[in-house]
Amino acid sequence: MSWRHRVDIDLVALRHNIKVVRKLADHQDVIAVVKANAFGLGIEQCAPIYDELGVSVLAVASVSEAQAIRELLPQQRILILGPLLPHEHDDFVSCQAEIMVSSKEEVEILGKLTQAQSINVHLDIDTGMGRNGCSIEDCEALLQLINGNETLHLAGISTHYPQAYDDSFSTQQEKIFDDLITKFHELLPIDCLIHRANSAGLIYRPPGPCNAVRVGLLLTGASHGESDIGLEPVVKWSSAVALVKNIKAKQGVSYNHSCHVDRDSRIAIIPVGYADGLPIHASNSGQVLIHGHRCPILGQVTMDYVIVDVTDIDGEVLVGDEVILIGEQGAETISIAECAHNANTIPYDILCGLRGRGQWHYHDLPHS
Repeated sequence: MSWRHRVDIDLVALRHNIKVVRKLADHQDVIAVVKANAFGLGIEQCAPIYDELGVSVLAVASVSEAQAIRELLPQQRILILGPLLPHEHDDFVSCQAEIMVSSKEEVEILGKLTQAQSINVHLDIDTGMGRNGCSIEDCEALLQLINGNETLHLAGISTHYPQAYDDSFSTQQEKIFDDLITKFHELLPIDCLIHRANSAGLIYRPPGPCNAVRVGLLLTGASHGESDIGLEPVVKWSSAVALVKNIKAKQGVSYNHSCHVDRDSRIAIIPVGYADGLPIHASNSGQVLIHGHRCPILGQVTMDYVIVDVTDIDGEVLVGDEVILIGEQGAETISIAECAHNANTIPYDILCGLRGRGQWHYHDLPHS
């Protein structure tokens, strides 16, 4: 099959990262966030590995994602992290997922959906994220409402860090959440999962009264800040040189001529663009690796192509030569974090944006 770019997923590294995360989590259960097709890694390939290595819950964003996992793993606990749309109610009941709730209206609707089975709900509390979650003032009433409905079971209580790196703000959040857990401890079942830590929170924040963590990005091997916790990169993104040509000094490059070369230059055309997931904001700022050398992106990233400067590479650059957008080549490495930084975005955006005319390849080793 013809391809314009290639994404290699190292499942051996993924297995390693799960073990690193479980060690960091210590006594806490791991909720693996696998929304958006497991952050672009592939839910069909990743979900069984998470299940095999003892992840307690798989968390998704929608009913359709929950259904996909249920077909793969009939017995796995699945948590939908946000509210349902009205047309999703029947499918939600049939896929037997758990659900995070934020309002009285949600709880009342869920309580009427079924009499045949109990629905596990997690009460989300907004301590500063400003997205999903009930207000602090409504917390007690919602706990009472959930516990008072025979078809609902309080399976979890949670909050979310908007900026786990901000010690002052996060400490304030933690005090609010910890105080609520203490105050309403008697309303929480013995099997209730208490969780607030996302990937950054697991690294930088204390566990407090929590017995579970929600982790997504760390499992891909993408770093959080300058932390070095022994993760291994899971993703390699590559393409190949499609055309090599010479241009004259002062010549404009790509749309709108946002770049003019300051010398006679040799350029390579790479058949990857924003339709494939290379952000347009990598224009004039991103880099790729060719022959183990860093080659700057010249001009605007286009839908199908990106232009890079290969003038300083010793030896001839040929059509078909490997190009690394994320990964290692020779002594050089471009990480997901660096790729995101160069495009003024975040690693999540890069991972979830990989698409278009590529092929995905998975590498694993036999295991017992």
